[in-house]
Amino acid sequence: MRNRLAVLLAAMSVVVAAGACSEDFTGGAACPVLCPESGFEIINDTLDAVVLLDSTVRGFPLPGTERQLTLLQRFGNGETVITAGIVRFDFLPKTLPLGTDSVPVVKIDSAELRLSISSAELDSISRRDTLKRVPVTIEVYDVDTTASDFDTAAVRARFRPSTLIGSYTVRRDSLLDSVFVRLDTAAVRARVQAGRLRVGLRIRSDSSMQVPVAGINFLRFWARAPGLDTAVLRTVGPASSSTGDGGDLPALDRYLIVLQGTPLAPPQVLAVGGLPAQRAYIRLAIPSNLVDSVTVVRAALVLTQAPVRGRTDDTVRTPVQANISVARDLLDVGRAALLVRSVVGLVQQTRAPRDSGLVRFELVCALSSCAGTIPVWRVTPEDELPRVIVLRSGREGEFTSEFYFYSNEAPANLRPRVEISYIPRVDFSLP
Repeated sequence: MRNRLAVLLAAMSVVVAAGACSEDFTGGAACPVLCPESGFEIINDTLDAVVLLDSTVRGFPLPGTERQLTLLQRFGNGETVITAGIVRFDFLPKTLPLGTDSVPVVKIDSAELRLSISSAELDSISRRDTLKRVPVTIEVYDVDTTASDFDTAAVRARFRPSTLIGSYTVRRDSLLDSVFVRLDTAAVRARVQAGRLRVGLRIRSDSSMQVPVAGINFLRFWARAPGLDTAVLRTVGPASSSTGDGGDLPALDRYLIVLQGTPLAPPQVLAVGGLPAQRAYIRLAIPSNLVDSVTVVRAALVLTQAPVRGRTDDTVRTPVQANISVARDLLDVGRAALLVRSVVGLVQQTRAPRDSGLVRFELVCALSSCAGTIPVWRVTPEDELPRVIVLRSGREGEFTSEFYFYSNEAPANLRPRVEISYIPRVDFSLP
């Protein structure tokens, strides 16, 4: 490991030192040691047939890993996209204390669900929506089922008129940060007596709209039991009895589902973003000598963006992030697209869906304070760290913005490529 670190530090030092001189590395009296008069030999190369495998993987973020529950409905290009939030209250108190004993709840006087609506640090789409002078309705459904806790299809089927247990309507520009939605007391009583309540949240409006729900939501109800003269207030926060197999998934106390999603991407493109969110998996076949045996001065993964037009948010600019995959199982593309790591120096690009043209994701960092992708690959064998780049939206799962990049199946002039500049050999000795 020490040898690998030493190689990495030496390579980075050469890159930084080379950058201190002119770009053609012709040297001069200003830096006679690091940039000798004889100059470095810089080789510029374009690797066209560099992609071993590329694919679009759909279904992100994983349930329970969302930063917030973005309730939205978007119209555009003949398509409608609708999301819903699921909040679980799996440990409802079924009894009330009476002296040293407890008695079962038999009646609910009133019940309400408190929602915290995000207003600070909103994305540009949500900020625009907050100015709309049109009504928006937040609906609450009873989405409890006897199906598996991870059967989201059964949950989606519960969004129907017969399971609606509460709603709240207000003009969007008057929507407060804190909202209390009154719930049907008979429905809540039945769920309290069963010991759990799972609700689904969605919005309706005549306009494209999104409402970000964040913070701590809670259920509050006033319960009665035999022998008690007054109703007792109970406040319960979200909690889930579900965990993934082996504990590898987060508890599903709050998560997002897609009731209607963006259409599947057309052939010959890699898709990033959308709903459910997609990631682009790109496995590269970079010659080993360009990773292990030369000093890379510059390198970039170059993609050609295909425009997505006609949708409501096709002009909204959003970061597209490039990460490396840390999955060792090279055959499991879905898992490899999930297990990613950010590398300082692998620069993200801010794009709009309707943009087109070349997009560069740098693979080498020119600063001593960051690593870069190729130096990271250099110190780790390929069978331990595959040469994979994963592209994902910086606002994954928060709105519909979607980006298309031509894949390795596109015409040759549109396919992904790697442009690289490197020094074959560096002699550190002094004359």
